[in-house]
Amino acid sequence: MKKTIFLIGIFLLIGLKINAQELTCEDFKIGQFYIPETPQMAKYTIVENDSITEFSPERDKTIKKYIVIREKNSQTEWKNGIGNGKPTYEILEWIDDCTYRLTYDFSKGEMDEMTKWVNENNGIVISRRKIENKCLYYTATMTTKDGQKISQDGIICKE
Repeated sequence: MKKTIFLIGIFLLIGLKINAQELTCEDFKIGQFYIPETPQMAKYTIVENDSITEFSPERDKTIKKYIVIREKNSQTEWKNGIGNGKPTYEILEWIDDCTYRLTYDFSKGEMDEMTKWVNENNGIVISRRKIENKCLYYTATMTTKDGQKISQDGIICKE
């Protein structure tokens, strides 16, 4: 009897492992996602010439997460939920299966100084670090016209 229960348990575990979905970069190209506000997102690294500097700008503490609705080459980002305030519209230019360049879409709304500056500096390149559970861990990097390389680590998760 104990052997039978043990074997049933083993078969159930094997069945669960076989049916467990391993996510790939493709799973993060279309759909609804969220970007949680994490301590990593509050820290930026700047590499300029031979020096490395870290800084953490003041963050809006009312933002708990961003909701992202992504189509293959564009995304709309909402702070704290769909319909909450004005969305941000972004263009995605895929470099390879796991890397893309993000710029802001000025044709769908006004851009502030920061979004204009990002576009003027050829956007932000987002590259995958790892995929774990339902989340893709990434590094976002922007190289400015002045030669600064600004990077930030973040997470985007499937809803």
